[in-house]
Amino acid sequence: MVKRGPWSVSLAGAIIWALILQAYAGPKARTKPDAAPLPTAVSIPNTRRFEFASKVNGHRYAVSVALPYEPCPEHGCGILYVLDGDFYFASAADAVRLGNAPGVVVVGIGYPNSPAFVQFVLSRHQPLSAPYNSMPKSQAAIELERTYDLTLPATDEELAAQREITVDALTSTSVGGLDDFLTLIETDVKPRVAALVSVDSTNQAIFGHSLGGLAVLHALFLNPGTFRTFIIASPSIWWNNSAVLLDEPKFAAAVQTGNTNPRVLLTTGSDESTAPRVVPPNWGMSAAEVGTALRRARMVDNAGELAARLKVLQGSAGYVADYAVFDQQDHGISPWPALGRGISFAFPHGP
Repeated sequence: MVKRGPWSVSLAGAIIWALILQAYAGPKARTKPDAAPLPTAVSIPNTRRFEFASKVNGHRYAVSVALPYEPCPEHGCGILYVLDGDFYFASAADAVRLGNAPGVVVVGIGYPNSPAFVQFVLSRHQPLSAPYNSMPKSQAAIELERTYDLTLPATDEELAAQREITVDALTSTSVGGLDDFLTLIETDVKPRVAALVSVDSTNQAIFGHSLGGLAVLHALFLNPGTFRTFIIASPSIWWNNSAVLLDEPKFAAAVQTGNTNPRVLLTTGSDESTAPRVVPPNWGMSAAEVGTALRRARMVDNAGELAARLKVLQGSAGYVADYAVFDQQDHGISPWPALGRGISFAFPHGP
């Protein structure tokens, strides 16, 4: 389903409060030579941001990096890569810095927010379907790009078969970029991060939620050596008739023969198969239809069943698989407890 980024409400609230503060200041306060300046944009201390066009797929990305306040140890800093960085980077940075891993670097992989980028993306997807037309243009551009980057290929017929689960009117050309996306993390993102900060290549984790969780699960099954820890939050296993699970037997065999030993955390909210109390109008679905879609998606059941299979695998020393269910949390709120649990799981002894 289309997921609204949490920043959309926060930005509106910030603008409203800025106007209120300006009004209460009064005309004299605003015109005094020594008056305080008007509120400015908020930034996160000790962070860096870079943009690039990928050599792999030609798409543009914006990467945010939260650096530790202390120098990295001699062996380098642990790294937490966060998919959907436009949604979760700030939360992950605070969770790391204020939690039990203050020496870990957080890397949020997202997209540019420039007018040129937004216009370019939207022009490639005309005409836009109703859900995207109801969003701010910048958010619609992000949603379109992430849907392409975080999904496995599917034909138009396969997409039609899952139409009652998704809101989007997707086509085979608007999905299926996941393998290229995982490749560009290795070839475009990791080298740029290593040029910015000393990296402990043996202590890297990746976090993804929803379609991001699907992406992290695919990375685990396909190339489990690319990260030490895989934090798979509310994965969209249902995508294209659970095609992601086709690579599970190969991964299980690699674990059991000792050829790979990653750390794996699966999480979900207990209410992810329950319709929300309020259905956003732009979904174009009734509460009953949403309930049917969630039951067919089997978010909680799919995650629990997969976790059970992974936990019983007998691998070499170092292989760990764990599962967490967050009580009274639905799909929209579950990434935040998943971040907290995931950081503790990935970096139990700090960086």
